[in-house]
This record gives sequence, structure tokens and C-alpha cells, in this order.
Amino acid sequence: MTGADLRPGLPLSAIQQAWLQEMGMDRRLLQQFVQRPSPVAPPTPVPVGHILAQLQQGGQAGVQTPEGQAASLVVQATESDATAIEAAPSKRPPAPLPKVGARAAAPAAMRPVVVPPLEWPALKEHVAACQACSLHTGRSQTVFGEGATESVEWMLIGEAPGDRDDRMGLPFQGKAGELLHAMLAAAGLAADAPVFYTNVIKCRPRGNRTPRPEEIAACRPYLLRQIEMLKPRRILVLGWLAAQSLLDETADLELLRGRVHWLDTESTGRIPVVATYHPASLLSRAQHKANAWRDLKLACSV
Repeated sequence: MTGADLRPGLPLSAIQQAWLQEMGMDRRLLQQFVQRPSPVAPPTPVPVGHILAQLQQGGQAGVQTPEGQAASLVVQATESDATAIEAAPSKRPPAPLPKVGARAAAPAAMRPVVVPPLEWPALKEHVAACQACSLHTGRSQTVFGEGATESVEWMLIGEAPGDRDDRMGLPFQGKAGELLHAMLAAAGLAADAPVFYTNVIKCRPRGNRTPRPEEIAACRPYLLRQIEMLKPRRILVLGWLAAQSLLDETADLELLRGRVHWLDTESTGRIPVVATYHPASLLSRAQHKANAWRDLKLACSV
């Protein structure tokens, strides 16, 4: 067989190719007679919404494409992805959990439904029995808050109960509480001044860790209900987490303190809010005490 005997398009097997090369046939010439696989059209993409609809209709292993061909579906997802698929068949990936204090504190799927009572004793009992987040498993008791409930001039909001607060059921206990009361007295507030003390979180996180966004979201309705019912003249928020959570801000504390913010409420209108350092941080960072005093005087002026 010679090159003239070969017709273009004639397919050659692998054995024929090897035999012709042994006879001295140029390998480059043989390449045009090699049988090449037919090009395979790329698979038609299956819309995500179509896949999710098939999963919800029965979770069958085969998913029908628009052309009617069965396609095998293997879902590999993290725990959060699996939750998102079950909860909402959206074409968008689940949004990442926002930072503490962001406009949306937690995704709607993980946000507990809490409807606080409208009466003060009932609200206190509701908080004591709350299991809206996992913090209830490690608490000794809830720390609802303590202080005046009529004609409230000051509402002081910290971050979360500490170990001693958890054992006593009262906020701002220990050295931090002593410093806070000393500062208030120096600013002219008497011991019986109409002040209410509370925290963003009503249960102590184990190890005094920073509360998670979903825990803040679970407790937020209780805090807002307290504000609505107490109608304080002014609010002083202590610490970056409390400031970010109440003001729905993500800025650092240094950018939030030193000025007056306003909290809009349904029943009392706008309430002035001043952010400052938590007294616990002042115990280890004495250099901030001068600024904390300025923040306190600013709150006295509004």
C-alpha cells in the first residue's frame, strides 16, 4: 500500500498504522487517515431552579433537563448550604452571615420568632423562660435588668452578663459595676436616680465569649420592648458590641462615641443615644477614662 492507494477520510486502525510505519510510510502522512472521535456537544446546562424544583418534588436521583434527558445529580454541600437549599429554592447562593451590628443581624431562616409581651411582669417571665438561642443551656438564670421603671431618665445598656451577673441575676456586678456607679455619682446622679441597667444579651455566654449575631438577633426584641415600655429620657450604650447592636452600625466604637445618635421608637419618638466604653475595658485601659468622662458629660447634656 502506498500513499497514492490511501483515500482521504479512510479510517485506519491502530494496527494498520503500526504496520504501515514498519513498511516505511511517513508518520505525518498517516495522520490525515487517523480516525478521530466525533466532537461531543457540551451538555445543556440545567437551570438551578429546575434542579431545586425536582428535589422538592421527591428528591429523585435523576433530574429531567428541559430536553427530557435524565441527568444524575450529586449534591455536595456544607451544612449551611444544605439548610439554604431546604429553606429557600433561590438561584442565588446563601448570603454570608453579616458582621455584628449590620443592618440584618441574622438571616431570616435562623432568626427566631419572638413576640415579647406588652406587660412588664409578663415580659420578665417570658425572658426567664426564653430558649430562643443556645445560650439558655449554659446559664444559671437570665439577667433581665434592674432599676427604675417609672420616669426613667437614664437607660444603661451593656453587652452581656458576666459570671457574677449570671449567678446573682443582676447586671453590672463586680469591679466593672463599682466603677460605673462611681462615674455616675461623679456626674451628679444620686444612688436613687431613675436609672435602668440592662444588657443586649440576657444570658451569659460561656467563657464570656463575644455573643454571636444570631444570639443578638434572638434577644433584640426583648431589648427593644424594654425601651418602648420604659421610655427613657436618654440611653448610654457601653461597649462596641452594644453600640453596634442598638444603632445598627458596623463602625468601630471610636467612630461612634463622642457624638449623639438618635433611636426612633414607635411610642416615644426619637431618643438620644450616646456610646462609650464598657467599664470593664476601662479597668484595663485607663487611658480611655478621660474620653469616657467626656462621653458621660455629653449624655448629661442631652
